[in-house]
Amino acid sequence: MDDATINYVIYIATTPENLWDTLTNPEALKKNWGIIESHWTVGSPVTEVSEAGRVLWKGAVLQSEPPRLLSFSFQVIGDVEATQVKFELSPRESFVGLTVTQLGFQLNSELFQACARAWPEIMSSFKTYIETGRSLRFAWKH
Repeated sequence: MDDATINYVIYIATTPENLWDTLTNPEALKKNWGIIESHWTVGSPVTEVSEAGRVLWKGAVLQSEPPRLLSFSFQVIGDVEATQVKFELSPRESFVGLTVTQLGFQLNSELFQACARAWPEIMSSFKTYIETGRSLRFAWKH
């Protein structure tokens, strides 16, 4: 698993603009992923903080091309492993394909296993939220 990559694709009945707004909206992020803070412009910091205010992971926005491409660096606090996350939005006739790619994992990475489990849960919650107005509640263990 040297330099392993996660690729996850999901299809959501929405527009690219609505999906982008949801992926970058603090309230939608909190309901579907966690307390993610960023201005989502190139160079801006990205952090997830716990309910108690402790930073869980950090990064910086690498690319921001609304409403089609967003990427950022990703490093769990206390871990030396740094990866990159990319969201690519591909509009179709009545839905949007969302591809999540995370790359740069080290050999035998525990982070790889955790992220490979988490992305389907996070993206399924976003899909449900956009299509029905309710999020899925997964029990996150940080």
